[in-house]
Amino acid sequence: MKQVHNGSERGGVSCRSLTFRRALMLGAAILIVRSAIVLYLGDQEQQRVIIDDIIWPVVNGLAALSLFRAARATRSIDERMYIAWAFFAVAQVLYALGDVLWSILEIGLGEVPFPSVADGPYLAYYLFFLIGILLLPAPYQSAFERLKSILDTGIVTIFAIIIFWSFLIAPTIATLEESDPLTNAIAVAYPVADLVLTFSIIALIFRRIEHIAQRPIMLLAASAFFMIVADSIFMINALRETYVPATLNDNFWLISYILTGLAGVLQVESASVPIKTAKRPSSGFTWPLYLPYICAISAYAFLVWSIEREDVNLYIRHNHLAAGVGMIILLIVIRQVIAIKENTMLYAASQRELHQRIASEREKEHLIKDLEAKTSEMERFIYTVSHDLRSPLITVVGFLRFMRDDIEKGAWDKVRKDIEIVEGAITKMDRLLQDTLELSRIGRMVNPPEDVPFSDIVREALDVTSERIRSRGVSVDVAEEMPVVHVDRMRVVEMLVNLIENSAKYMGDQRAPRIEIGCMRDGETVFYVRDNGIGIDPKNHKRVFELFYKVDNRSEGTGAGLAIVKRIVEVHGGRIWIESELGKGCTVFFTLPLSKKSEAV
Repeated sequence: MKQVHNGSERGGVSCRSLTFRRALMLGAAILIVRSAIVLYLGDQEQQRVIIDDIIWPVVNGLAALSLFRAARATRSIDERMYIAWAFFAVAQVLYALGDVLWSILEIGLGEVPFPSVADGPYLAYYLFFLIGILLLPAPYQSAFERLKSILDTGIVTIFAIIIFWSFLIAPTIATLEESDPLTNAIAVAYPVADLVLTFSIIALIFRRIEHIAQRPIMLLAASAFFMIVADSIFMINALRETYVPATLNDNFWLISYILTGLAGVLQVESASVPIKTAKRPSSGFTWPLYLPYICAISAYAFLVWSIEREDVNLYIRHNHLAAGVGMIILLIVIRQVIAIKENTMLYAASQRELHQRIASEREKEHLIKDLEAKTSEMERFIYTVSHDLRSPLITVVGFLRFMRDDIEKGAWDKVRKDIEIVEGAITKMDRLLQDTLELSRIGRMVNPPEDVPFSDIVREALDVTSERIRSRGVSVDVAEEMPVVHVDRMRVVEMLVNLIENSAKYMGDQRAPRIEIGCMRDGETVFYVRDNGIGIDPKNHKRVFELFYKVDNRSEGTGAGLAIVKRIVEVHGGRIWIESELGKGCTVFFTLPLSKKSEAV
């Protein structure tokens, strides 16, 4: 018969044998049974001691086994976590070994087990536990966060040193016998070891280990806390010479061992849950922020109390205690300065982000408006192209019919005229298509921009248009000083050629036709081409930049020149507009990007 096990396995470790609930029930049962035995035995101290010497190694051994299982379950998840849990397991093995040696000496050999070889494993436990805590993987922290964590740890640690020194370490030193240095050293080592254990808890709190399963780690911290409580009760009673072994007070040690074992069981269960579905702790881990301030207030209150209570011997001088409190206050002040600096930087960063978002929103709105304008322009463009291309086609179709009739009648003179008209319509359509293609290419086929003096562009444009200017008797005035622009040289020359030819075309019967080319600098550099021709009615100022629009339908060309000019200017990120009235000439203004040298001037 096959045996079926429920539960998942991770890293080769099965979670089927012992659940956290069962382990908790077992630990509670051990605690209840031990308490019942202590109460039942009453004044029979020797029997109580024997029972404890049996229970302690067994419980500690089970706790160590639980921690080893936790380390094994964690190995396939995180190598550093595995090492940390391995140190916890070794620490518990050392403590269990100390219990075994203690029991052998006390029960088997009938010797007093303090001081003895059992103290070595006991004291080593504290060191290995601290190393395990420090090896736990911590989340990423900024430089400010790390520095604040160090200061917080320092504040609480100084407070812990003051308390331990006043109530445990200094009183222990004061009661030592000079005849036995080893006994004295071991006696002092235990309160110091508890201080190390306290530092372990402090370090755990301020490292804010939130990205891993927290509950097992918190159980380990709780076990360390109960260990400190148990040791402190023992040492205080020992100093007062009131300690009675194997009483209910010793349950704090037992609770510590049980919590350690439960931590291992819970870590195994946490490791067996798939990462995607594992519950991670919330980010509301804020209560440690108040702990340094609580410690600072408590330290100051303790200083005031010690000064007022002269009858209480705390084994610490007031100036030493004041120095410790002063150091805590200094660290608090430094922490506040760092927090203010961090908040200032965070505020500045948030302001930059806010400005960036506002700029992004404005850019988004601008792009939307630009897209809407482009869409509207495209609709007008499609309509214009379809309308103007349709006109030559109608002409071709109509005269092809006339040509067929004239061929049938033998009217060859009319056929030749029909052919000439059809050729003219086809030529016009070809020019319209070429201008349309040229307009569509602008913006997609742009040459790399370069720095070029605008005066050189004017010179090239005038060379191209020299024949038309000379044939119409137009004089051209060019400004002497013009900036260097950063443009596609070929396209801008083409743009200026269109403007010059347009001005020469619409001079009318002007007796002294004149064209001026220059620029104005008043906050923004604006170029212009001005003529004294027939001018343009203000109501048509916007229409002149539409494709195939012509002020005079009888004039030559397709009317695509200014549309191409506008497109070239916009591709360069500039603006273009006109100022004109009928009979008073026309001025075309436009902007172009300047070179960095010109912008600096």
